[in-house]
Amino acid sequence: MAKSGDSVSVLGTDYTMHKVRREQDPDLAESDGYCDKTVKKIVVVDLGKKDSDLGDVKAYMKKVLRHEIVHAFMFESGLAENWEHKDYGQEETVVDWFAIQGPKIYRAWTEAGAV
Repeated sequence: MAKSGDSVSVLGTDYTMHKVRREQDPDLAESDGYCDKTVKKIVVVDLGKKDSDLGDVKAYMKKVLRHEIVHAFMFESGLAENWEHKDYGQEETVVDWFAIQGPKIYRAWTEAGAV
């Protein structure tokens, strides 16, 4: 995962990425990450081995980062405002699908010479 404060270009717009302890950010109280389109910021919870019962915390944090980057792409492309909305925002099933399958799709594209 990128270092806190690094940025990622999303359709030409830079989003800063932050890895933050849950107690430092009230917006992480009920989630492991979020994307704030108003200030172009992606935040992922900084989990330690003591904070989780997951076997591979780093892999999970990368998945959360990918998930939030997908949200940023939706915001920057204009899809966020035109997507099927639930009470909590964008369709999380589709966002999660892209976050989970993205590396596999990229690997297949690379293998096929399509990148």
